[in-house]
Amino acid sequence: MRGSELRRLLAGSTALVMGAAVGAAHAQTTLVEGGAIGLGSILVTAPLGQTQSDIVEGTTVLEGDALDRRRELTIGDTLRGTPGVAATGYAAGASRPVIRGQSGPRVRVLQNGLDTFDASNISPDHAVAAPTAGAQRIEVLRGPATLLYGSSAVGGLVNVIDGRIPDRMPRGGLAGTARLEYGTAARELSGFGAVDAAIGRNVVIHAEGFAQNASDYSIPGYANDEAREHGQKGKVENSFVRTRGGSVGASYIGDWGYVGLSVARFATKYGIPSGGHVHAGEEEEDHDHEEEHDHDHEHEHEEAERVTIDLRQTRYDAKFGLTRPFGGVEEVRGRIGYADYRHKELENGETGTVFKNRSWEGRLEAEHSPIGGLRGVVGVQGGRRDFRATGEEAFLPPTVTDSFAAFLLERYEVGPWLFTAGARLEHTQVEAAALGRERSFTGGNVALGATYRLGGGWQVGASLARTERAPSAEELFSNGAHLATSSFEIGDPNLGKETAWTAELSLRKRQGDVTGGINLFASRYKNFIFGDLTGATSDGLDVLQYRQADADFRGFEIEAGWTFARGSGWALSVDGQVDFVWAENRSAGQALPRIPPVSYTVGANADLGQLGLRAEVQGALRQDRNAPTETETGGYTFLNASVSWRPLPDNDAFTLQIQGRNLTDAEGRNHVSLLKDVAPMRGREVRLVGQVQF
Repeated sequence: MRGSELRRLLAGSTALVMGAAVGAAHAQTTLVEGGAIGLGSILVTAPLGQTQSDIVEGTTVLEGDALDRRRELTIGDTLRGTPGVAATGYAAGASRPVIRGQSGPRVRVLQNGLDTFDASNISPDHAVAAPTAGAQRIEVLRGPATLLYGSSAVGGLVNVIDGRIPDRMPRGGLAGTARLEYGTAARELSGFGAVDAAIGRNVVIHAEGFAQNASDYSIPGYANDEAREHGQKGKVENSFVRTRGGSVGASYIGDWGYVGLSVARFATKYGIPSGGHVHAGEEEEDHDHEEEHDHDHEHEHEEAERVTIDLRQTRYDAKFGLTRPFGGVEEVRGRIGYADYRHKELENGETGTVFKNRSWEGRLEAEHSPIGGLRGVVGVQGGRRDFRATGEEAFLPPTVTDSFAAFLLERYEVGPWLFTAGARLEHTQVEAAALGRERSFTGGNVALGATYRLGGGWQVGASLARTERAPSAEELFSNGAHLATSSFEIGDPNLGKETAWTAELSLRKRQGDVTGGINLFASRYKNFIFGDLTGATSDGLDVLQYRQADADFRGFEIEAGWTFARGSGWALSVDGQVDFVWAENRSAGQALPRIPPVSYTVGANADLGQLGLRAEVQGALRQDRNAPTETETGGYTFLNASVSWRPLPDNDAFTLQIQGRNLTDAEGRNHVSLLKDVAPMRGREVRLVGQVQF
């Protein structure tokens, strides 16, 4: 992206936010019902009942209509295009969030506040085991606000919240949701149903189930040169997804709080687009036999590239909340989860590699009563991850990772000032018994924040954090062919801790017809751990060596909304957001790989009571600041629109939504994806969504 393009975009976006100064202070806009930007939502992920405006760092909340408009098969694609968030986009069934240019072991994805217990941070072709079908709310925290959830969330945190363990009695004793969706781009049919039923005065039973079927998705032209040669136009081969799942749960609820448990099953089978996996030594073998077996080999090559992932997870959760259990304590919350996860990588129906992960995690926190103006929460967290892989892609030996942490967050409010301070002490032990190696790390993390309310809904804030992250098992002990990334990965068992200083400044207007904010951030890493493509090859694969170097990340996120006209039962508004991240290996003076380009969204909304209309332009600029091994990726612009209708006035019992995505059928390629040259983004799509609530 040229500097002039960035300056023009930043100037225009800043002007949009600064236009808030002329906005009249009427009702606060909301994120969940329209397209306008709201900052008043209480964050479930943050303790002490903090709202988005209380936290200096950038946050996003998706629920209601906003979530329904964005809901995709994966959490990464659902969040792609929200402020500061991109997606790995490896396959239609496997796409993980990338926050402020960081992913993998620096971005945590949670389900109801605990880990997803999968293998998605090991490889981009591994799905996140957090289904979006039952998601009621998705929260994204960026920057130091993630401190209480560990150093593996230093880049950001995503929490998918559903209702599998009820924490309140349903109104009238019975409540439920049924939703049916159809999308034309992949002939996708999805269904979800859930019900909460009260038994007596204190017991609530929850049950839910979902199914999603999607064929190979359509694109405007040819996926790649190979598809052009074979005349395969208009779709990405082997990009299907089949997902099933459900859960049952029960809670006992009283005046003192609640206690509940659930068991859930998640299963998905999805294809990896052609070119997503290669075979070690394949190029040499092709050359040896090219002239003699040209036609036969082409057929064998196509068959060898058809890779399918078959994933299964059974998960058990329990949680409780106690209100004022004893003097000096306002609330105690606890949760624990365990999951048995495995997935098979199938080539032509035959099992190639099997990944297994048996994990548990528990968390306990207590909120103390105010002490001299201080409100705070103290807690502990622990867990174990027992991971092993067998087969041709078992590039990591069996490892066991144990972790334990204690944390504290305090909040002090005086006049227009709000101060926060947090600390976390974390111990991690990684063992690879087969290698006779064990590493232990103890890291300390601290964060400070201050917000000043200027009046008229304006506020400014600043935060500073220091975090230490222990290297993951993959970074320490990998040693083998990783076919998903076309590399031979070599870990370094002598890696040390990674240290980061992160600073953030924010300016927000949180009340009135014009709302929005600007967040500027910068992170400076010492001993940043990254995969370095050395230029050597092993068995036809590029050698990737995990190393440490100093690195810098910096950027901004701007979002704004303006309700420019309103009347009795109607309102008209516009909104927009833009984000940018710049990242560099400071030691080598080179750009880091797969950094998202500038992305933007501009939308217009009409809330007409029973009828809601939205049109938006969403896209990304060209990314031409690349690592030495990368190629440039062109920009794209998508035109989207949606119409939602509620036939019953002032009642959400039934909603019908028609969505148009990429209506101009423009080609778009995701710079962050390792398969950007193999699998473009979806073409034109019309989606129908019907939902009933009772």
